[in-house]
Amino acid sequence: MQIPKTFSIMNTTRDEVALITKKVFSFLPKFLVEVNGREVVTIKKEFSFFKARYTIDAAGIEVYGNWWDMEFEILQNGNVVGKVSKEWFAWGDSYKVQIMNEEMETVIIALVVAIDCVKADQAAASSAATP
Repeated sequence: MQIPKTFSIMNTTRDEVALITKKVFSFLPKFLVEVNGREVVTIKKEFSFFKARYTIDAAGIEVYGNWWDMEFEILQNGNVVGKVSKEWFAWGDSYKVQIMNEEMETVIIALVVAIDCVKADQAAASSAATP
């Protein structure tokens, strides 16, 4: 078991292009996404009593739509650079990712994987809390 938890994203030549890290020793769960050694996205849980709420903080990047259900657009400086939707008739969790700006490809893929990690972490925490 590695602390903090990390997930590595590699290209076809097995070079690491992105790293997702779950900060374990923070009050509320926080996921950091690094692309080419630079932190580009932070997903953190907000304090709430009833329903789990998370925020996505990324410089110059906005996420519009329902990212918890994997139906959203990614905008950079007001322009759509990617679209994500859940594939409903597939084994396991499968997502359709459309990339409109190739320069953002690694960031978009890392963001989708990070959101999936957040969802899996929340599901594990919820099942652990249920007797």
